[in-house]
Amino acid sequence: MNVHRITSIVKSISDINSNNFFDEICLSLSRAIDADFVFIANIDDAKVNATSIAVANRGQKVDNFTYSLKSSPCASVSNDSICTHRCNIQHLYPDDQLLVDMKINGYVGIPLKTSKGKVSAILVALFEESISNVLEVETLFLLFSGLIEKELHKSSYLKKIEFSNKIIDNTHEAIMVCDKDKFITYINPSFTRMTGYTLTDLQGKTPNVLNSGKQSQFFYQNMWSDINEKGHWQGEIWNKRKDGSEYLEWLSITAIVDDSNALTHYTAFFSDITEQYIAKEKLKFQDSYDGLTKTANKKTLFTFIERSIIQYSNQLESTTPAALLVIDIDFFNKFNSLYSHAFGDEVLMQVSSRLQSLIRSSDIVARTSGDNFALFINHLANQDSIVYFINKVTDAFLQPFVIEGVNTKITLSIGVACFRQDAQDVHRLFERAEQAMFAAKDNGRNSYEFYSQLLSDKANKEEQLKLSLESAIENNDFCVVYQPIVSLKDKSVTKFEVLIRWNKNGSWVSPADFIPTAEKFGLISKIGDLVLNLACIELCNLNNKGFTNIVFNVNRSIYEFSSGVNDASWLDTIKKYDLSPESICFELTESVLAPENDRCITLLNKLQNAGCTIALDDFGTGYSSLNYLRRFPIDTLKIDRGFISEMTKVEGDAVLVSAIISMAKALGITVVAEGVELKQEVDMLVSLGCDYIQGYYFSKPLLPELLPQYLIDFKYD
Repeated sequence: MNVHRITSIVKSISDINSNNFFDEICLSLSRAIDADFVFIANIDDAKVNATSIAVANRGQKVDNFTYSLKSSPCASVSNDSICTHRCNIQHLYPDDQLLVDMKINGYVGIPLKTSKGKVSAILVALFEESISNVLEVETLFLLFSGLIEKELHKSSYLKKIEFSNKIIDNTHEAIMVCDKDKFITYINPSFTRMTGYTLTDLQGKTPNVLNSGKQSQFFYQNMWSDINEKGHWQGEIWNKRKDGSEYLEWLSITAIVDDSNALTHYTAFFSDITEQYIAKEKLKFQDSYDGLTKTANKKTLFTFIERSIIQYSNQLESTTPAALLVIDIDFFNKFNSLYSHAFGDEVLMQVSSRLQSLIRSSDIVARTSGDNFALFINHLANQDSIVYFINKVTDAFLQPFVIEGVNTKITLSIGVACFRQDAQDVHRLFERAEQAMFAAKDNGRNSYEFYSQLLSDKANKEEQLKLSLESAIENNDFCVVYQPIVSLKDKSVTKFEVLIRWNKNGSWVSPADFIPTAEKFGLISKIGDLVLNLACIELCNLNNKGFTNIVFNVNRSIYEFSSGVNDASWLDTIKKYDLSPESICFELTESVLAPENDRCITLLNKLQNAGCTIALDDFGTGYSSLNYLRRFPIDTLKIDRGFISEMTKVEGDAVLVSAIISMAKALGITVVAEGVELKQEVDMLVSLGCDYIQGYYFSKPLLPELLPQYLIDFKYD
């Protein structure tokens, strides 16, 4: 063997760095053995393809390439065999197109192995001419294969380290390494990103620099005890950034030991979980507190009361240690209607704030529903102290609220139930306080009521009535009667008011008894629709008999508007029976004029534009406002019978009736006097210019089958 060649190769590779080693060894070998090509190629795990990492062609470095091992001499080399063919290699491997393309005649290849003996690469020399000295080529390849394998091992190891470093540098987890004395020796970029500290900042420092002061010394003692005894600790910990801001991290610390089990380092991995913590706390808050007012919600209120009840279990049963107040804001809807929902929200927040200012730390305020609050007051001496507290609440609400620059008067309806006396469990206590609150509302609002058994009896009666109403609606147990409305101008019957009747188990139930219950429990729309359908059927019957100019007045409840009635449904019902909208007048009570009912205007306008007329029933008994009367689309006023029955006896009532008629005429509104029973009343109404009369003077309400004959026989005098 030519020693000069070996020396030349060794010299050429001795002064180069690892990055150029494979290129230089291929170039040196190609010159030494006079090969046309020398290359080193990695073999994939499946031994399907080879990919070169260095290629020398006639003393020049050329581009790398990938080729298939199938049907090539390199396949034998990859299977741990030295493959040498002095010449005619193309004849031996006719399917290897690469040999043909490169015009190769001679071939030498040896396997290159990992430290575990697995073939991972190959060293190959290709000759266009026959190889003159095969033994010398093989010897040189074998001589330098160990060095090449060593560099391949080194390159693989460095790539793994580089890959690991990339993972460490690019991981979202912060990493910190400390020596055995707990001095910081390494941090990754995520650590700097999370904390603001660089390695320069932390040189010669321990992790104490991150201490937020939120954990106790006992916490750290337990943490280091686990690390020393178990070699590991993980958990949540509050730490501090370079700028002083605090963050919550999930921290994992591991003690690193050498082969002799001696401690060498500590590694810490942590993630910033502040956002998750905030989101979790927000969910916990939302589960327990009202998002708008930040007071407790109903669930938290009940938990609080249950705990209080447990505390009172050892006290004398004769005492009244606590009381629950359920509070409703009177006429809350008017704030949303008159101003905006944002205004209403501000009302709720300020009411909540004022209520919270009145309680002690042992009490609780909760928002239990839309405009309802509850206060549970602990440690009461007696019932007088409850009254004292309620007066304290009402006194506090005498001061107007300033909301969006508007001085706003707010009153409350308060229901009170006492623990032990009225109920001994939270659900019944709340139910009874709520019953008392509804009683306060029924009694005119701006007041308070204590629970009594009478309220439960009333609630039970209402519940039974509600069930009976639901059954009556389902079974069509209602009927209607018709009371004539007489035109004073034409002295004829031109209208009838449609009145509902309910025969329950053989007894007639007054509408005054069941209509409020239907309104309270959301059944009124179904009843109203039933009445409208029956009225349309009877109107069709009258039309078919030649009575074509009759108008039916159908009552609809103001509560139907607040329940989101479909403004097209009433007109659809009229059209279903092929009736003209002009033949239906919808009657509503005077409360429709209240400010909070502004949304009714849209529906009433649609009805009026379609041809229906609108009548305002019981005028003078409710929300009498000329301003709102002018704004609402009203065609007819119906004066309540309470004024009519007294006007011939009381001068003031006569003046009032006269004023109503004059006002209506000035606004272009017709007037119906209700409850007319006496000739003197008729005469006075005629003299005052009233348009229509309704009452027993002309007729009681009539069954539908009597209407045709009544119209035929009617005589004004």
